[in-house]
Amino acid sequence: MSNIETARNLHPDPRCLKQRSLWKTSVQANAEKWRYELAAGETIGGVSCWSPLTTTSLCGHILFARIGSGQPAVLDNLKIEYGTTIAKQGEWIAARIPDNVTGSIMIRTTNGPFVLEQVGVYTPEDWEKLYDAYQRGDIQFPWVAGPRDATTAGQVGPWEL
Repeated sequence: MSNIETARNLHPDPRCLKQRSLWKTSVQANAEKWRYELAAGETIGGVSCWSPLTTTSLCGHILFARIGSGQPAVLDNLKIEYGTTIAKQGEWIAARIPDNVTGSIMIRTTNGPFVLEQVGVYTPEDWEKLYDAYQRGDIQFPWVAGPRDATTAGQVGPWEL
């Protein structure tokens, strides 16, 4: 088993097939995924992209998200609340979450609508494996998921290109 094959994504729905928790945001079905945008009449809103995991369970981990949006402002201003961005490229971002966060960890919908494509929750060690493979060009995104219909966290599976 290669080094990257031991990396585990701790999120139970890494392919984002289930709707996420919202704050002042509306949602529409978009094929298998969900399209999130600021609710009518609101000036700020967000999506808890890593729900159903709690803030407490996300602390100390690296969070990854890949989104799709036709609006450049969404990608230009992509940020994970309460996280320190450690890598960002086009439609994806990764951030380290400190151990002491108490607020809701989300991506804002203020800059326009987006479709949540993939998420990851990694230990710092597993993130390093994935990011190294990404930098070598072995994988398209620093992301790995379990089997297609994973229902439990921490499953190991092949990375997707």
